[in-house]
Amino acid sequence: MCGVAAILDSGADPLSEVALEAICESLRHRGPDGRSVSRYGPATLVHTRLAIIDLAGGDQPLSSEDGRCHVVANGEIYNHLDLRAELEAAGHKFTTHSDCEVIVHAYEEWGPDCVTHLNGIFAFALWDEGRRRLLAARDPFGVKPLYWFEKAGRLGVASEVGAFLAADLIEPAVDEVSLEHFLTWRFTPSPRTMFAGVSRLPAASLLLADADGTEVRSYRAAPGERLAEKPERLADELTARFEAAVGRQMMSDVPYGAFLSGGLDSAAIAVAMRRNAAEPPLTFTIGFPGHGDSLDERSAAAETAELIGTRHHATAMEQGDFTAELDACVRHLEEPTGAASAPAAFQLSRFAAQSVKVVLSGQGADEPLGGYERHQAGAMLNLIASVPSALARPLVAAAEAVPRNERLKRAARLLSPDDHLDRVLQIFEIADAPTRARLTHGPAAAAADERRGLAADVLADLGDAGDPLSQVLYLDTHMFLPDSLLLYGDKTSMAASLEQRVPFLDVELMRFLERIPARVRVRGLKRKWLYRKALHGYVPESALNRRKHPFATPYDDWFRTSLGAELDRLYAPGKPVAEHIDPTEVHRLTDEHRRGRADHKRILYCLLEFAYWHRAFIERP
Repeated sequence: MCGVAAILDSGADPLSEVALEAICESLRHRGPDGRSVSRYGPATLVHTRLAIIDLAGGDQPLSSEDGRCHVVANGEIYNHLDLRAELEAAGHKFTTHSDCEVIVHAYEEWGPDCVTHLNGIFAFALWDEGRRRLLAARDPFGVKPLYWFEKAGRLGVASEVGAFLAADLIEPAVDEVSLEHFLTWRFTPSPRTMFAGVSRLPAASLLLADADGTEVRSYRAAPGERLAEKPERLADELTARFEAAVGRQMMSDVPYGAFLSGGLDSAAIAVAMRRNAAEPPLTFTIGFPGHGDSLDERSAAAETAELIGTRHHATAMEQGDFTAELDACVRHLEEPTGAASAPAAFQLSRFAAQSVKVVLSGQGADEPLGGYERHQAGAMLNLIASVPSALARPLVAAAEAVPRNERLKRAARLLSPDDHLDRVLQIFEIADAPTRARLTHGPAAAAADERRGLAADVLADLGDAGDPLSQVLYLDTHMFLPDSLLLYGDKTSMAASLEQRVPFLDVELMRFLERIPARVRVRGLKRKWLYRKALHGYVPESALNRRKHPFATPYDDWFRTSLGAELDRLYAPGKPVAEHIDPTEVHRLTDEHRRGRADHKRILYCLLEFAYWHRAFIERP
């Protein structure tokens, strides 16, 4: 993995050497093994390298044979050997063994459509001198982030917003619509970011800039015709395709390992790695002492590691470490992601980076396979929609009166909307509209309309095949995953100069998986039904039968003690963050949570993270 940036000065003075050096330095943690700054007329390409493939010869930028096209890339192209053979047969000449060199030759051969030939995780910028065109792209599932801005004749693209800040190319300010999104969904959907004037390139998208202007174009592909085979056959094929995906993503010229919890997804990856290699893989986990097996998974992970035969290592996070980790983590995340597990992932990444440069993780398994409680809600949406409004209102009121049962309250709120899309989107909400209105007086209606528009665009891929469960799984995979969990997965690992790969989102595997009907992936209310069937006899029974626990921290308990006090401090009267969030409402929510009258942990964590982000990037002490 690497850090990339591109500056196109079509109507501005060229960026100074001092500014370019600042960009390099800001991306150094993403690529400590090398750096380059290359000017091509109005375009400048910046690269910091984390050497994984072709350690000696893979420095970037990588150029075409005629020297007219140049690329800087962050990521891995898992099918690069097949593509290399195809491109060499078409007459292209390669000068390195780097997997990323296929990008520049694929562009020569197929133009911007080259991205549809790549199976990998990537964010790249390519300058085409002949056409005077800059092309930037983000991979199909958004595993690697890419940001951009346009101002006063200058276009900037980079792996991290910090590149723009370091060179004083933007003035940080809060995007109020994004804040509304964040307090609704725990993340900011692309193309917005929490920084006003800075956009995030959506997953499966291209940015094209030339003399005619700048265009963002999606290359997301609809799932295709549904598979009609029997579940037994689909399960067998899923197992085989999954193992092949893990094998593809083990390509490396440096040591690698895997994150291993006590759960099913990471166990499946560890088994597949064991079956794809002669040596047992290294595995890493983190736990939380004193919080029981549901949160401290070290003993379960150790048991799984022993049964599979991995070389296992564990570390721990104490309550007192959390705020320090959060402060450092937020600076690397650059955007609030609403994931209370991010600080633990940040610590785990540093721990793993002491032994390896690459890890495989289970991120991306739950969204397409149906692993969350919200997918059960999606399976029941048609039934929920049939409840008469006269009955719905008293049911909602009764649920709201029950203390601390947030799951019941969220389920009851699904009875309120009359519009189907609103009901689907409400499944993902972490706080009701009245609470959000008391917290902030931002453009709530405009933000709601924008969320509906973004979701409708994604769901158009499904056409008439979009039953409620299919819609929830598809939105989770293509809208929520790229800009939330994958964003924090990339940022927390790359902060430690560690490459994180996600085999469940392998393009070939996902092309098969998304053709399986949603009602086969989730049968009735049984989450991950087909997937669990596929892994029966493949993973240890203890991992298969262990109750699902998401990777999480004990932040629910901590908000009754240290984190509750931290929120009181951060939202004290007169604090700068009060310009955006009402401190009185924050204190009310904290008090209710502390006294056990309500379960506000999700929105409280978002408020905590936003305050840390605001202090780091807006107040900039």
